[in-house]
Amino acid sequence: MASITFKNRPTEVLHTYQVWRIGSNVNDKSLNYCHPDKSLDKFHASLTRSEKGLFLVNESRHGSVSVNGERVGGPVLITYRDAINGIVKLRFGRVEGYLRVSGSITG
Repeated sequence: MASITFKNRPTEVLHTYQVWRIGSNVNDKSLNYCHPDKSLDKFHASLTRSEKGLFLVNESRHGSVSVNGERVGGPVLITYRDAINGIVKLRFGRVEGYLRVSGSITG
C-alpha cells in the first residue's frame, strides 16, 4: 500500500493507475493537492501509481522536485527501495510531502 501526506492535510491512499496532480492554481479543480506557495507552479508535478512503483514527473518549467533530498528533473520511478523506514520524503518547491509505504508499493 502507498499513501501520500502533506502538512495539515489528511493522508490519501494512492490507487493503482491513479494520477495525482500537484500545483498552486486554486481555480484548477483537477489538482489533487493545491497549495498557494509561490514556489509551486500552477501545475507543478504529477505522481502516478503503477504496477511497478510510483512515477513522479516534474511538470514545472522553473520549480524543483526532490525525492529524499535529491532534485529530480524528468520522470523518476520510486520503488520500495527508495523508502527509509517506510517513508519517501518528497519536496515540491518549498512544500514537503511524505509517501508512506507498507509492504510493497505495488501490492
